[in-house]
Amino acid sequence: MRKFNVEGPCDPERHFMIRREALIQEGLAKVKEGKYFTIFAPRQSGKTTFFLELLREIARHEEWPYLPIWITLESFRHAGSDFFAALKERLRDKTSDPNVRAIIENYLLEKMLHFDSLMRKIHRDTQRKVVLVIDEFDGIPDDRISEIMHVFRSMYHEREVHSLHSLALVGVRNISGVVLDYASPFNIADEIEVPYFTKTEVEELIGQYERESGQAFQKKVVSRIYENTLGQPGLVNVLCKELVERCCTNRGQAVDLAGLRRALDYFLTERIDRNISNIVSKAQGHKDFMIKVLFGEAPIPFLIYDEQMKFLYSHGVIAKDPTGNVDVAIPLYKNALITAFHPRINGETKHYTSPSERFEEFYSATGLDIDKIIRHYIHYVQRRGFRAFDTENLKESACHYSFDAFINFFIERLGGKTFMEVPSGRGRIDTLIVYQDNAYVIEVKIWSDVFYYQKGKRQLAAYAKSEGLPEGFYVVFSSQHQESDTLFEQEEIDGVKIFTYVVRTNFERPSDLKP
Repeated sequence: MRKFNVEGPCDPERHFMIRREALIQEGLAKVKEGKYFTIFAPRQSGKTTFFLELLREIARHEEWPYLPIWITLESFRHAGSDFFAALKERLRDKTSDPNVRAIIENYLLEKMLHFDSLMRKIHRDTQRKVVLVIDEFDGIPDDRISEIMHVFRSMYHEREVHSLHSLALVGVRNISGVVLDYASPFNIADEIEVPYFTKTEVEELIGQYERESGQAFQKKVVSRIYENTLGQPGLVNVLCKELVERCCTNRGQAVDLAGLRRALDYFLTERIDRNISNIVSKAQGHKDFMIKVLFGEAPIPFLIYDEQMKFLYSHGVIAKDPTGNVDVAIPLYKNALITAFHPRINGETKHYTSPSERFEEFYSATGLDIDKIIRHYIHYVQRRGFRAFDTENLKESACHYSFDAFINFFIERLGGKTFMEVPSGRGRIDTLIVYQDNAYVIEVKIWSDVFYYQKGKRQLAAYAKSEGLPEGFYVVFSSQHQESDTLFEQEEIDGVKIFTYVVRTNFERPSDLKP
């Protein structure tokens, strides 16, 4: 039986795989037209699988004059004076035509102009039309880019006298801006951006597993996999692999939501996934900005020429949302970042309860008393004031992390489990509590204005309804509300009871206190 692939390009004989037919046809059209183009996508997005399928499709047509060659420059960043020797070696080893291979073997390649001459000789001696794919183009040393791009430009305009018929540069970051800086033949219109899987493609990928293994995935699980990954191919595959090989190994039972929650929790607390680790690593260097993106309600306009945004976007950390603002589009990434930024030490734990309090008052035979737990948190905040929030270090995230630490403290001691849910949309962070056979959902937000306040209620109601829950709890932190304002509401929205709690945070700071 085939497997979910989490390492390198997919092999249709060994891996469950989605053939991107429309994308392949787009690539073939560019090749036939002799285009020099770029292929851009973050890591583990399926770009290598895509262009290898493209090259295989070309190779299947022996009547075509094309000679597909794929090389990678992943280790070339520090090649130094060995750059062209290594390039020659890659070209020779990846060439299937023995005549072309012999020409490369016996040709002097010590500078980029020699590459031009090499392609001219291949044209004269074989008439083959080379389709060259250079993977990991980002790996080219900075001091080589200008030389390389100017030669490519010259060759593009003289394709009738050399063999480099079509050229694809593949990068993790969007390299159109890089190549355009060097007056190259590459144009933004001749770029292929490899998209994530659609929901239908995720369903098809999992369907392949279901047909070969006999084990079903619950429909809601398939939907949640797509919602948590937005179809990012690497994440889809690694999540499915963990589900069937670690969390739901009994082939006689369907992969269920409980298994999915265990898998997601494993990714956030135990597993070191290269894809997620790379996102966290790139975001750590821009922590203050990312805190605003993750927790701030106010929109941040997406500007590609802002160097900070450009860096984070090119590495797949942030994206432009439908309204033109910055967001971390993939919920699993957002969840991982929130977890990574979570303070490791919380000095407030000893203030959550008093020696006279008993935990029995927060639960009964029918389940947890979430209302009482939230009100207990509000009393704690009123008692501790500004000390409840580490705003100096955590800034916009202080309220979220304060509430999260408190809830985890209580639920853990009551024998329950909390899961962080990060639905699409700015500023939304939900806590899903599982206790025995019961589930509860709490949404946490920072007060921005009445519009976003009411919108949050509707979002919570929709989410609770999708989970089959009769009620939802809405906790809103506000520095604008006064004690005389309405701080608690109970209402019904679309058949779901919504309990709203406004937590006032307009406390005096130490500098404001009189001696």
